[in-house]
Amino acid sequence: MKRIHALLLPAAVILLLSACSKSEDYVPPVYRCDCGTLIMDGDSMEVLGAEFVYLQQEDSLFSRRYFVTADARTADETEEHAVSLILDVPNVQQGNLFYPLDGAFTQVDETNFNVAFDTTQTFRITNGVASVLPAPLSGGEESVTIDFLMRREQNGELVGFEQTLKGNFTLEIN
Repeated sequence: MKRIHALLLPAAVILLLSACSKSEDYVPPVYRCDCGTLIMDGDSMEVLGAEFVYLQQEDSLFSRRYFVTADARTADETEEHAVSLILDVPNVQQGNLFYPLDGAFTQVDETNFNVAFDTTQTFRITNGVASVLPAPLSGGEESVTIDFLMRREQNGELVGFEQTLKGNFTLEIN
């Protein structure tokens, strides 16, 4: 019986030592879709992702809510800094849509963790146009170009001066 215990102890030690091996730290991959550029007040930003959902309405096959995120981080910033756009398009077959558009939700957020206060600023589109080159009904690439004027929104009120948001993005419609 002592012999079995004597064999179990070294086996347990070997098992524990092999289970505690050190591996490299996990570094999440950087996601870049290479699908467009946004320009906010002259600062160019690479689009990191562009996605959509269909809106729940009569022509839901032709309606979209786009979700676009762009990297706004400059060379001297160490923390996350991004701009995100939510844009409703009631009918992509219309081509050009002029905003603000009744019943269409639009919002631009700038999140900057490099500043100690007011890390997220929300903007409302005050004027502009979105041009959509829709994907075929069978699916494919859809292209959107925007040219907006926007103002910062605080507590439901517009504050500050108008800023520009221009650019384009493409996404795959299945």
